[in-house]
Amino acid sequence: MIALKTHGKKIIDIDETSIDKILNVYSDESLGYRSVFVNARNTGELSIADLKAECDKILMPWQLFFLDPTRLDNVIKNIADKRASKFDNKLIASRDNEGHGISLRIADKVIGFQEFALSGITLQNSFCGSLKNSKRDEWAQKIIEHFEIESTILSSGKKEKTLGKLIELVEAKNIRVARGVLANKLLPAENTIRSTYRKSSGFAVRDDKLPYIFLPSEINDNETFGRQILTLVVLLVLIGLDDYSMYVTGNLELYIKSKKSLQQAFGVANEILLPFSETDKYKNTKITETIRDSLADRFMLTPSAVVVTLRQRGLIDSDNDQRALFDSIIPKKADPKHHPRSPKIDTSVRKLCGSATTNDVVWALRTDNLKSIPAQYLIFGCVDKLKFAKFKANVGL
Repeated sequence: MIALKTHGKKIIDIDETSIDKILNVYSDESLGYRSVFVNARNTGELSIADLKAECDKILMPWQLFFLDPTRLDNVIKNIADKRASKFDNKLIASRDNEGHGISLRIADKVIGFQEFALSGITLQNSFCGSLKNSKRDEWAQKIIEHFEIESTILSSGKKEKTLGKLIELVEAKNIRVARGVLANKLLPAENTIRSTYRKSSGFAVRDDKLPYIFLPSEINDNETFGRQILTLVVLLVLIGLDDYSMYVTGNLELYIKSKKSLQQAFGVANEILLPFSETDKYKNTKITETIRDSLADRFMLTPSAVVVTLRQRGLIDSDNDQRALFDSIIPKKADPKHHPRSPKIDTSVRKLCGSATTNDVVWALRTDNLKSIPAQYLIFGCVDKLKFAKFKANVGL
């Protein structure tokens, strides 16, 4: 037992098993090794002030520690059941050798956005599972037609602008898109937690009315705009196949060989992003670094994704040639003279929640259908009056 105290006086005893259960809700973050909880086990006591301060840092409701064991078990079971209803094949617990996988915290957050937004959705989403009844060679065109993707946006302009436009088209068809953010501390800022969700990959959350896509974006250093575009389209393919068993890493093109469904989705995505009509021009031509980079510049793919695509289409003759083209890719470095301003908090919220869901939140607050405390828990994971006041001011509330 650990004595929970205030001003030196014991209020209640908490079973260490209950503490372990609470902290294991986010088992991928190893919260039990944080000094506050280690010291509590060593001394047998914990102050309420220290508990609340620690819970603020890790965005964990401190009230959980006051629940009786039966109530606590029910709360934890509900969280586990909810996750299980949204993903296939124990995806939620899987991680690769490099630690990539789905962050439990981010998964729960996206599920929360989805459940809130569902209140305004009545019809089934016609895209979910729709590719299963079509021939494989029809999938790319069906996606283009369903989401009304004009070819001009995939072959002109900057990738950042194209990503924003694609997300807009996807959300218009009732598939919401959340992106990982580091700015404005909407996710926990503690380094030990950041190290986990920095490796969170792209994934889709099941729902027949309102599926939700998560793109790592800011939280993963490898997530260029080209990678995010590819991840977004791959996840659309998987939603069309009613397949929620895959996560998509930033280096998807290096891992697809071992997973047939990812290989298939990657191929369809690249038919959309790099049409055969363009690559057919290079038949009987040795693919050079110049050709690779030209295609990456003109279309919405990274150089490495271009290389794998050309290899799949038989335009690169061997694995050795593919490797040489991989090895010669020079990562683009950030401009040292470019210091972007920190985004406004409403910009970060719109990115994290999804633009359409943020609009729903603003409308619900304006019509008093969503109170301030639940809104803060939904957006921030805790009560933060200062951030919430800034958000409301920026959106005209």
